[in-house]
Amino acid sequence: MPKDRRRSEALSLWDRPGFLVRRLHQISVAIFMDEMGDLDITPVQFGALSVISANPGIDQSALARELGIDRANVADVVARLSAAGHIERRPSLRDRRAKSLRMTLSGDEHLKQASACFSRVHRRLLGPLSGEEREVFLDLLVRLIEGNNSLGRAELRLDPRSEPAV
Repeated sequence: MPKDRRRSEALSLWDRPGFLVRRLHQISVAIFMDEMGDLDITPVQFGALSVISANPGIDQSALARELGIDRANVADVVARLSAAGHIERRPSLRDRRAKSLRMTLSGDEHLKQASACFSRVHRRLLGPLSGEEREVFLDLLVRLIEGNNSLGRAELRLDPRSEPAV
């Protein structure tokens, strides 16, 4: 809602970033679920498959850092993806206590189908913005995450250009 349409009272929800971020997240998840149709995949599972595909052999702790979720939640995501036959868990060659994660053929196909749908999610969510506004919006989101990353329940590894620890 543009500034001129916001209510002027000091406690307006439209002036609260947390409220707006939560609402946008709800909308984002709704669009994601609508576009994914019958693929039976959540946004976090899609993220996990994307990271595992790009980093064969990644362990669960590194996957948690890549996704910015805690280890208990990543264990649940990995268990569900493994039960669906999309990934394999094997003992790590470096640390037998850690599990190395790899995509299966089923997982590769599932990710391919979900990735085709995700382009529509991206277009729908950012559709109200111009191309320049999209870039500014994404840059601002990244700055907010970088500036507050240590405050979340689990930190996100911030430099996507460096290789995750596998």
